[in-house]
Amino acid sequence: MQPTQALVSLRYITRIAAVIVLVAVAVGFFLPADYRIERNVTVSSAKYDLLQERLYSPAAWLEWMHIESGHLVLKEGSQALASGDRYLIVYDGETTKQGSIVIDSVSSSSIEFTVQPNQKTQPIPNSLMITTSNTGQTQLQWVIEGELDAGFLSPYLALVANRIAGSNIETSLANLNK
Repeated sequence: MQPTQALVSLRYITRIAAVIVLVAVAVGFFLPADYRIERNVTVSSAKYDLLQERLYSPAAWLEWMHIESGHLVLKEGSQALASGDRYLIVYDGETTKQGSIVIDSVSSSSIEFTVQPNQKTQPIPNSLMITTSNTGQTQLQWVIEGELDAGFLSPYLALVANRIAGSNIETSLANLNK
């Protein structure tokens, strides 16, 4: 019995789809799974003291740190950022999904912290670096870099990580520079 035209077309379509999937997997093996997301904001000298206050005060992080569909919960008595401090991320409408921010190091020129969006993800290292130019302008640089661990999808996610996390960083920096 001869196959019908519909069956021949279906075979042709499934073979093309299989080739596309195999090519995507093969290309994924050669793409890097690491990423680097970097955003900068320039702060005028008039706002430098306010920037320092907002960066080094945990209570101020509640105002400027943008967490999509969530918020930070500070521990009682937090007056200044210190290495080892841990802050909880609570998501709106979620009772079981929680994340955390852990302060790794604090200096006058940088804050290193690790964000773990939820219990099932790897911690993501973040750096906030402050540099002041001769003209009195202060440059605040936020850098996130790491390696994704999502199987063969990691290289493809790394390609769009800049767009995914970049918008959250931009919102936070805009809030910080208000």
